[in-house]
Amino acid sequence: MSSTSPSSSSPSTNINVAPPPPDGASCWLCLEEGPDDSGAPLVRNCSCRGSSGFAHLSCIIEYAENMARQIIGGVANAAVREHGYIRAFFKCPNCKQDYQDDLKYDILKAFVAFNTATFPENNGLNKGLLMTTMRNRLRGLDASIETDRIEGEELVSKLLASIEELKKSGGIPGMAIEAHAYADIGEFYDDEASNESMKKARSFYQKARDKYMIMGRKFDLEMREVEIKIGRIESKIRGYSDHRYMAAQIKLYRDKYDCCVEGGNDIYTINSGINLANVLFLACRTIEAERLLGKMVVTSHRIHGPDHSCTVAAVSLLKKIKQRWVSLEGEEGWFEALQHENDGEKCVLKVKGPIMKPRVVDEEQTFEVDSALVAPCDGPGTPVVLYGLKRANHLNGMIGDVRDYCDSTDRFVVHLEGKGLKPVKVKHANLRVVFELPDLEDLD
Repeated sequence: MSSTSPSSSSPSTNINVAPPPPDGASCWLCLEEGPDDSGAPLVRNCSCRGSSGFAHLSCIIEYAENMARQIIGGVANAAVREHGYIRAFFKCPNCKQDYQDDLKYDILKAFVAFNTATFPENNGLNKGLLMTTMRNRLRGLDASIETDRIEGEELVSKLLASIEELKKSGGIPGMAIEAHAYADIGEFYDDEASNESMKKARSFYQKARDKYMIMGRKFDLEMREVEIKIGRIESKIRGYSDHRYMAAQIKLYRDKYDCCVEGGNDIYTINSGINLANVLFLACRTIEAERLLGKMVVTSHRIHGPDHSCTVAAVSLLKKIKQRWVSLEGEEGWFEALQHENDGEKCVLKVKGPIMKPRVVDEEQTFEVDSALVAPCDGPGTPVVLYGLKRANHLNGMIGDVRDYCDSTDRFVVHLEGKGLKPVKVKHANLRVVFELPDLEDLD
């Protein structure tokens, strides 16, 4: 049995495009409808919903600058003052959530300009803020797209020049900014996926790792992440599988998620949950990934709304994870199982396929087959329920992921859901694909 399926690649993580304003929407600051005097449209990329929260970028920046000046001049406590005037630029005053994507990038640029004009003597801080702006933009580019790649190369050159200038200021803050920049540059080249670009990525990851190591335990998560990426790239360059780093990735992203959960349900928590679910899915731990992502979808929809980039990303990945892949006796290729029919003595599946790469859904056929001819796909960890077992009838009704296939015994290796349960080897005749996971309470 092959462990490769149409769903085995990592899901896309492209930046979400904010929805356009509805008819009649107006800027909540100047109260004018439509574009501003320069022709710039109304924008919104936060967690506001309906027709609220739309504004002209120029109005948002002017509002943030005015609020920042009031805070700087009226708050005595330095820490409170710094937090307040930064918040004025990066959080929507209506929904209290961070601005996202392109709007965040535009406001970052305005913040750098404001900070440079307000505190011209603090050159080190201003240089760091400018680098943060460039890093934010670099993270939003796709190196596989020619225009993005060209812009990214320009940003890399500017970042490297800024690093040399920043080194003169010294200290941990400057070193942290330098390390983060190296890591982001590495990520940019890593995404391009050619051997040459991966070697560049490895070099920058190594520079980031060395800086994180100097700064100590405070940057443990960042150091572990770049170490995993270095190892993964070295495996790819040598033609080896990178699955041996999967356990370390799961541990890393679980630790990141646990750290974020302590802070509530903001976008960082949602994104950390999405990243953890993605890694679990790639490790064929589909049930755990689906349960976690289901929570992320509900939480993000409730707090940030259906159009927010977090919600869109979570829904997109959940849709991918909920696909069920099977093989058919006497047929080549993979098929997508859609549902059960006649759930009785003779269980029948509706199956869509065969699946080709790249997938062309319009050319696929939907038909019914006897479930005895259907075997789950071990590659993406297809969820199954055990039934019809006689010697181990205590396992009947349990669910788990199919993560491997044992040729010598002609059985699938199923990792059962639940702590302390060992994997079992089961014939495909005793496995039934699970389309909707039962509530955990129903399993007790």
